[in-house]
Amino acid sequence: MKSVAHKLLTIFLMGLIYTPCFSQTIIQMEEYGGVYRIPCKVNGAKMKLIFDTGADKVCLSLSMAEYLFDNDFISSKDIIGSGSSTVADGRIVDHVEINIKDIEIGGIHLYNVRSVVIEEQNSPLLLGQSAIQKLGPIEINGNILIIKNGEESNDAFIDRLFNEANQAYDNKLYGRATEKYAQLYTMNLLSEYGIYLYAKSCWLNNDAQKAADLLSKINDYSWFEENKVDIYRFLGYINEEFEKYQEAANYYLMSNSKIQTEDADIFDNLISAADCYRYLQYYETAMERYMDAEILFAKMYNVNYDYIHRDCENKLKKNEKSYRNDSIDYVIFQVYYCMEKTGRTDSISFLRKVAKLARAKNKYAMKYCNDLTLNPYDDLWY
Repeated sequence: MKSVAHKLLTIFLMGLIYTPCFSQTIIQMEEYGGVYRIPCKVNGAKMKLIFDTGADKVCLSLSMAEYLFDNDFISSKDIIGSGSSTVADGRIVDHVEINIKDIEIGGIHLYNVRSVVIEEQNSPLLLGQSAIQKLGPIEINGNILIIKNGEESNDAFIDRLFNEANQAYDNKLYGRATEKYAQLYTMNLLSEYGIYLYAKSCWLNNDAQKAADLLSKINDYSWFEENKVDIYRFLGYINEEFEKYQEAANYYLMSNSKIQTEDADIFDNLISAADCYRYLQYYETAMERYMDAEILFAKMYNVNYDYIHRDCENKLKKNEKSYRNDSIDYVIFQVYYCMEKTGRTDSISFLRKVAKLARAKNKYAMKYCNDLTLNPYDDLWY
């Protein structure tokens, strides 16, 4: 037999359902087939959703969506797009993504919740992370859900998420940054710049596909141009990753025309664009971009074209300063390579130039000679 104290505690907890108390909201969930369902209102329509922390978004069945649509709880204006989802048994099914304007849980209103309608009549109704994250800090004790809205307000929770995401990104903790930005994205709280940072975190965390998907959500680059945030170079990286070399080259050059003001950054973009043209075997265009980079490099150090070539061949006079580095070594080698590919120079002349660079310890020329088993010190190449 239950004690009087236990009965009183049960009555007390039951009286707190949907009622804020001591800065918390306590909700009793309903156990159903091994899962917990939570009562809520979707745009005013009463329903029970399975509380599923493993679901990315709120999920509705096709039959439930039809009911909501037929009774004006949702409309065609709420449709965001379409895609596919993996359901519990591993199948991939089509879905329609919608925006639910208001989900009410225990008197707490969650606004603009990204949700999906699974195109199956009887798929389970899930309260996923797109809603759960908006609740802020929670605690689950059996079938009791405690929403700690008083201990940390929703605004404070969101501010903390932003701070944690940005700090993780600044400290190069890209896995953690990705996790925090993902929470904010699910809550539909990221600006286009926030989506850009989320995408960069994914890219730096070796998830190029997710980064590409996120960048596709950004349609207007004017803010990035005005604030000199180089989204174009990033788009270049992403497209190059997926071997979309023409698009990548275009973005690198757009970075130069719309964002970059420093010669060193323009130089790097010229090389990246040239590499893309070389991958496409557009050797004439690649050579022109490499030569643009070579000319810019000379300008950066206030010397001329001839000086750079003598520097790269270790032929400077004692009183002349060397500006040679790995980047210009790479550019000079690629200029010669493209000249041979376009017929601007014959094969023998090209190999003599490469041998000369190899003798000057240009690692790209040295590798080329090694691959051909060519000795750059052979009399033939002088």
